[in-house]
Amino acid sequence: MPSDTKQAIAAAFAQLSQKKPVDKITVKDLVEHCGISRQTFYYHFQDILDVMEWSIRQLPQKATDNSLHLPSEAEAIEEFIVVATTYGDVLLRLMSSQKREQVESFFVTAMSTCIHQFIIARKPDWKFNQADLTVVLRFYACGMTGVILDLCRRKDVDYKQLSVQLAELLSGNLI
Repeated sequence: MPSDTKQAIAAAFAQLSQKKPVDKITVKDLVEHCGISRQTFYYHFQDILDVMEWSIRQLPQKATDNSLHLPSEAEAIEEFIVVATTYGDVLLRLMSSQKREQVESFFVTAMSTCIHQFIIARKPDWKFNQADLTVVLRFYACGMTGVILDLCRRKDVDYKQLSVQLAELLSGNLI
């Protein structure tokens, strides 16, 4: 068992989602797959929905952590695209579950948080009042979520071209 039990449980969830519908995965399935006790599972997560939420938050956060050190916005956006498409099959299985509404909400919220971190790191001089910032973050988070979900469904995407287009769009230069 890896030292990061929380990550191992999330990985087990992703693996099991390849074998059975997301809605049919149980805590029992996860503890058996990981070789842990139910008590260990409940120490880390409240329930299956909590595993899903934590897993979903990790995707944009991983991309954000990687992208903050890249030299251009296009390269940073490409990092989001690469991470999302790497885990695209799992994300699509989550979106096709009965928990679609919660999954989408988790992903939009996580994306909003990451975009906010990105803005703070890359554009510290941008000034928004809180109401405007909330609208901007929600707008971009919903847009990026839609684009990422579309990318997960398609396999013929030129990541570099799309990342340049999105960077231009986000900067206001594409319109």
